[in-house]
Amino acid sequence: MADQLERQPSLLAGEPCEERDPVECLGLTFENDQARRAYFLARLREKLKDPEFRKIEGFPIGSDEDVLALSDPPYYTACPNPFVADFIKHYGKPYDPNQPYHREPFAADVSEGKNDPIYNAHSYHTKVPHKAIMRYILHYTEPGDIVFDGFCGTGMAGVAAQLCADRSAVAALGYTVTPDGLVLDEAQNVISRLGPRIPILNDLSPAATLIAAGYNLTNDPTGFAACAKSLLARFNREYGWMYETRDPATGAHCPINFTVWSEVFSCPDCSGEIEYWNLAYDESSGKIDDLLICPHCSAELAKRSLVRKTNTYFDKALQRTRTRQVLRPVEIHYQLDGESRRKGPDELDFNTLKRVDAILDSITYPTDLMMFVPEGEEWGDLFRGYHEGISRVHDFFLPRQLATFSLLWSLGEDLPTEEARRLWRFTLQSVMVSFTRRNRFRKQAYSQVNTNLSGTLYLGSTVSEPSPSYVLSGKIKRFSGAVPSNGTRAIVTTGSLVRIGLPKDSVDYVFIDPPFGDNLPYAELNFLWEAWLKVFTNSCQDAVVSGSQKKDLAVYTEMMAACLAEVYRVLKPGRWVTVEFHNSRNAVWTAIQESLGQAGFIIADVSVLDKGMKTKKQMHAKAVDKDLVISAYKPNGGLESRFHLEAGTEDGVWDFVRTHLGQLPVSLYKGGQLQVIAERQKVLLFDRMVAFHVQRGVTVPLSAGEFYQGLANRFAERDGMYFLPEQVAEYDRKRMTAREVVQFDLFVSDEASAIQWLKRQLAAKPQTFMELQPQFMQETQGGWQKHERPLELSVLLEENFLRFDGNGEVPSQIHAYLSSNFKDLRGLSKDHPALRAKAKDRWYVADPAKAGDLEKLRERALLREFNEYRESKQKKLKMFRVEAIRAGFRFCWQQNDYSAILAVAEKIPEDILHEDPMLLMWYTNSLTRAGRQA
Repeated sequence: MADQLERQPSLLAGEPCEERDPVECLGLTFENDQARRAYFLARLREKLKDPEFRKIEGFPIGSDEDVLALSDPPYYTACPNPFVADFIKHYGKPYDPNQPYHREPFAADVSEGKNDPIYNAHSYHTKVPHKAIMRYILHYTEPGDIVFDGFCGTGMAGVAAQLCADRSAVAALGYTVTPDGLVLDEAQNVISRLGPRIPILNDLSPAATLIAAGYNLTNDPTGFAACAKSLLARFNREYGWMYETRDPATGAHCPINFTVWSEVFSCPDCSGEIEYWNLAYDESSGKIDDLLICPHCSAELAKRSLVRKTNTYFDKALQRTRTRQVLRPVEIHYQLDGESRRKGPDELDFNTLKRVDAILDSITYPTDLMMFVPEGEEWGDLFRGYHEGISRVHDFFLPRQLATFSLLWSLGEDLPTEEARRLWRFTLQSVMVSFTRRNRFRKQAYSQVNTNLSGTLYLGSTVSEPSPSYVLSGKIKRFSGAVPSNGTRAIVTTGSLVRIGLPKDSVDYVFIDPPFGDNLPYAELNFLWEAWLKVFTNSCQDAVVSGSQKKDLAVYTEMMAACLAEVYRVLKPGRWVTVEFHNSRNAVWTAIQESLGQAGFIIADVSVLDKGMKTKKQMHAKAVDKDLVISAYKPNGGLESRFHLEAGTEDGVWDFVRTHLGQLPVSLYKGGQLQVIAERQKVLLFDRMVAFHVQRGVTVPLSAGEFYQGLANRFAERDGMYFLPEQVAEYDRKRMTAREVVQFDLFVSDEASAIQWLKRQLAAKPQTFMELQPQFMQETQGGWQKHERPLELSVLLEENFLRFDGNGEVPSQIHAYLSSNFKDLRGLSKDHPALRAKAKDRWYVADPAKAGDLEKLRERALLREFNEYRESKQKKLKMFRVEAIRAGFRFCWQQNDYSAILAVAEKIPEDILHEDPMLLMWYTNSLTRAGRQA
């Protein structure tokens, strides 16, 4: 493409984006930045000759020369970066187990929107606002710490890490920054220190890492903006005629803003031609009518019944005849004396398009098969009926769009520095959708730039074709304020997270926003971008659920587990990983949790990042229709070494619990209200303890009842939560100043949630069966989960609670309620007849000692039911108690009876197995022990 425009080397000479000063890089000094790049390119070239290097997981698809052309080593490589270890050695701090470090999981509200110049500089399929990530980084790290994002996408974690050194950026989050660099929260508590953190960014996609490099490795955004403005002016001088039209009233030649194109169809009844725009577009509303009337036969038609009109043409790039869908220009929007006008295309406009066709003879552009799939086949999960005939990259472009984008792309090769060339690619890639058929015409839109349907490769029946000036002028003008000047204290690598090349225990904090199961097929979405880069995603390592790639949930889970195992390896002991995640399928959410556990992490907090409501709420249910934030930590060497000696003993259990409680937030305090912390409740503490043992192949020495009794004996209990002795005083102080303790929302849909609901009701007010029954019926009217056997209220009460039969002293739980709420019962002894009469038949929550006995009785009942499932001749159980399955799996694990776990797992629906974290954990570990695969 270098010869597509006549070379004009003097045009950019002396521009601000030229670099002549000496530079330092990883301890070496170079005459200028070009010399630095030449030195490291030579080293990278040698590395690329090594066949073993190209065997690294996730190595992109592309030639050595194309990889080198994109790369700017050592800071950015379009392949696995062989310089990351050197980078860590230069900037990192070796792990020192004697260096004190303690953080609770980040528990403050996060409400950062997406309307930010940095966020909007380059769109992507999924992005977390950098301002939100800054809060996590400030909380978990100190200046100079290494921050790693293995699924970096656009590199927002890197931007966040570097902006932690920007006083105004930190203050904009609502923090106070003192003159000496201390960062204070609203209560004026010191939470962090001002200073840069050092980001290491990785992604499987070369398109993504190009964006990340643009955001994180830019020295002179203002200088580049001047260069880009010159390039656009050059295009307009030489090819501006492509976007000129004639005003019908004055005859003046006017610049086009955008041209609307319409698909052409045939009537299924009479075969008459239907121009979609003229028939379906409602001028007054700007909307498309659902029902169409054929202008030839008056038949009433729905769009889905129309037949797309096609024609044959000679594809000059492929040198053969092909078939394509017919589209026509129908309306031109242009500027005359500063005013926007519109008109239909005339003879001059059609002649211009013919001249453009001639240009296509002399330029080059990508013609790759979509996803490298042969023509005539569906090329991926995003393939739809409207992609008929769309089998190659250039099929997504109208002829003028293709010529324009190719010419613009080639202009960047004349820029004098690699940074400028990279930023030109970054800029064009950010608006490439505007130069394709994916750019839908939307009358109500503020702009016709990037009007695609995100997360898809949708092709609408009306296309908006904007001019380069319309697309790029504002983009270039805003560039210096949209891309921060960060310098080169960051490194970007392209490949699979399975093998990142970082030393063990070298990273101080990890923030990741991993793939969401089958939400987005990134390799397909990025393919058009990567075709211009000439380096493609290696989709074999794409951790997604995909029909076209034959990757189901089990494969996705396995791939995520391998990625998170690598995160665990490189993270320093005692440090934190934040996992930001969005998916509407509980099974995918459970897979992420299971993968974290398999890697060795311990989850300490699960929260919801509600961007719509701008609030962060603790999550207590399975609903995952919002962004979830998992905070997990890598146990420090002390716990792991002690557990090696204590494994399988009660001492090991309580050592884990003490360590885990120390990692949890003591209080969540908001608006005068304390929030209940689910991770401090006994059920979740038991689950975490069991998972810690199972993931390490160790027998769990305590039953649930024994564990609950031990909790009550060893730790202070407040509001259903457990605390270390040194924590409870702090909680009590907060409790005294709080208006109330707020319980999380609870919806009864299964046995576990029903027990929780009853516990909440009876803790507040011991009640009789008759009092509870109507409330219980109302709570359960939404129905239990599909396969969960509904239990009667009487069964739930008898198995989990105690009833006062009227004999002996009134239990203290009932006595406290009655004496507080009935004046005539105050001051009476616990065995007073009046008090006993009022207390008779009331159900109440047992004290910890008796609760342990109740739990043992309940567990025996659950195991009896589990054995019935085990012995049942049914191949599939239609109705069952999930709690019985859990108890049975736990018991069989203790007995090393893995075959029993696998046998019963075969009888329950796969979605139940994959949506319950504990069941999935026992199942996957039993598969491993039994030497089988899922």
